Formats: sequence, structure tokens, C-alpha cells
Amino acid sequence: MNLLNGTRAKWVVYGLEIFLVYILQSTPALIPEIFGEKPMMVVVCVVSIALFEGDVTGMWFGLGAGLLLDTGSIAPFGFYGLILLVICFGCGTLVMYLMRNNMVTSLILGFIAVSVVSVVQWLCFASPQSANDAGFFVIHILLPRCIYSTALMPLFYYFNRAITTRLYDE
Repeated sequence: MNLLNGTRAKWVVYGLEIFLVYILQSTPALIPEIFGEKPMMVVVCVVSIALFEGDVTGMWFGLGAGLLLDTGSIAPFGFYGLILLVICFGCGTLVMYLMRNNMVTSLILGFIAVSVVSVVQWLCFASPQSANDAGFFVIHILLPRCIYSTALMPLFYYFNRAITTRLYDE
């Protein structure tokens, strides 16, 4: 009996990928900032995993990556876990039943995922006085973060596609 069959090997590689991306994202001054914003690489990473693995497996990887993000965040524990759980389940379901899994779909879903995480984060943690600064938030924070993160989506898409094709289910 092989301890690391195709499915388990994929899951181990995905787990290592998420952990390494989290380390890259969390290390100060390692990833350059564009317009003062860093990319949300963990979000686009787990969205690309959900595109290849489907709804339930993508949901579990989204939960794990979200809980990993929660460990380094000031948000209540489980905040990012819940958000990424829902986003990855939705992305996996859309690709399974409604959309084709291709680069355009991954770019669209990656942009939407980063937008949703950023907007929910802003709505939950911004002060009531910052509601007047919604235009500033959209132009100076949301758009650079979403564009920068979406620009990295092809890297994760092709890496996870290679993992899926190389380590097929046995």
C-alpha cells in the first residue's frame, strides 16, 4: 500500500504551497508594495486550488488557509477562515457546474475573491467616520490590491494545474 497516493500527495503539496505563500506574504519587505499595497497571495492561491479540486475540497483548503491568516491577524479568530471557506466553496461550485476552468475564469474569480475579502474586512473593521472615505478606499486601497493580486493569479493557476495533472487520483 502506497502511503502517498495521488490524492494525498496533492493535498500535501497544496498544504505546503499555502504555507510557503503565507510565509512569503507575511514577511515584511519581501514582496514589493505597489501604491502602498501588498497582494493577497493566500487568497488567490486557495481560489486556484478550489478551481481544480472542486467545492468541498476547495472549501477545506479555504478554511485552513483562512485559519492560517487568522493567526497573524488582529481580526477575531475564524474571521478569514469563514470568509475563505465560503469563497472557495463558491468558486469550486461555480467551476464544477457553471463555468469552465480556464485562465479567464481564474482571473475573474480571483479578482472577485480579493475584492470580497477586502470589502468585508473594511466593513467589519473600519470606523464609522471612515464611511465618508469609501471613495478613497476603493481607489487607493481596493483597486491596487485587487489588480496586484490578480496579476499573480496565472502563477498559481499554472502551478496548481501542473500539480493536478501530475498527481492524478489513483
